[in-house]
Amino acid sequence: MRILITGGSGFLGQAMSRALTWRGDDVIILSRHPHLHLARKAGTQWIGSLEQVQQPVDAVINLTGANLFSRPWTTRHRQALRDSRIAATEKLITWICAQPQPPRVLLSGSAIGFYGAGGEQALTEDSPAGTDWASTLVKDWELATAPAAAAGIRTVLLRTGLVLGEGGLLAPLVPLFRCGFGGSLGNGQFWYSWIHLQDWMNATLMLLDSKTLQGPFNLTAPNPVRYSEFASALGKALRRPVWLTPPAWVLRLLLGERASLMLGSTKALPARLEAAGFKWQHERLPEALHDIVQARLD
Repeated sequence: MRILITGGSGFLGQAMSRALTWRGDDVIILSRHPHLHLARKAGTQWIGSLEQVQQPVDAVINLTGANLFSRPWTTRHRQALRDSRIAATEKLITWICAQPQPPRVLLSGSAIGFYGAGGEQALTEDSPAGTDWASTLVKDWELATAPAAAAGIRTVLLRTGLVLGEGGLLAPLVPLFRCGFGGSLGNGQFWYSWIHLQDWMNATLMLLDSKTLQGPFNLTAPNPVRYSEFASALGKALRRPVWLTPPAWVLRLLLGERASLMLGSTKALPARLEAAGFKWQHERLPEALHDIVQARLD
């Protein structure tokens, strides 16, 4: 297939590009700074605008979106976060729908933040959206894809959990835990819906190749854990003690509203992936973390 990836220079975009090129697909990566990412593999092309796409594409994988944690949520930065997701997606959908030969499928990034803090409630794809600012951001991000679905393009919404792999979420955590500064957060009892990077890629490829699957899919492992369990498992995988427990008020003082993303309990379950017959390589957190840590050592 000939596949366009937006947000291809990010953690998930790079992983997806590698997986697609390894299996022989032609990959076009849209980046704001393509000159910084010279193609190093056959079958990969970097472009700076949609107008540079010279031939029809079979599929689009939309992974664009600025980092939610990088800066405080000022009014100006909130708008930048919305623009990086919603405005960018709207522009992409307008381009898709204007193509003489539009792609057959659109996979568009989303997040389990759609549900907001659900406490102890198990959240599936049928659960309603949350009402806080971050949940509304994700909901509007998904709604921006509606014209593609209305035009008959099979549209899949990738409601991604916390992805564990070389880089990404673990990049700042592993050095802290290695130095003995790892620990739980607050009371550590909130739910943490995670997925191994390999399973995220395999699930995304399955959704890409399907002829019928569409709509939202929770991309998480079937066994979420409480954060205290996650911290303990990461400490064991790294063979380091876990003893620090910064209280919730400290995180709120340091991060402001962003702390809600870390302390909110979201127990998202991959009901639709399970119904579609997806098989996880890493269903349990200890084994997943061991696999990642061992890969760093090899």
